[in-house]
Amino acid sequence: MEQLDFLDTPWETVTEDMANSFQKELINELGEAHILYKKSATALAHRIDNDDVIFWINELEKYAIVHLTWSKYNSSGYPRTEFFSLEVLRVHCKTASDFY
Repeated sequence: MEQLDFLDTPWETVTEDMANSFQKELINELGEAHILYKKSATALAHRIDNDDVIFWINELEKYAIVHLTWSKYNSSGYPRTEFFSLEVLRVHCKTASDFY
């Protein structure tokens, strides 16, 4: 897991307390059919203008952007999750920053 020192507004790194909160919320939202169910996820950053959170997924050795729903019971496919390598994540976050 690399440092995300390339992040710019609307992305913001999270404090330890924020990371713990996002990680608990993720666990709360995941059903057994979700790809992240029972996987170890570390919250690293979030968007200040929506509910997207960047997690490092240990077992997959990938970054994931998860759109948290703040709802315990989600339909299939939620919370929406996209996986990224570090290089692709950098481009994705830069694009979001350019349009912010």
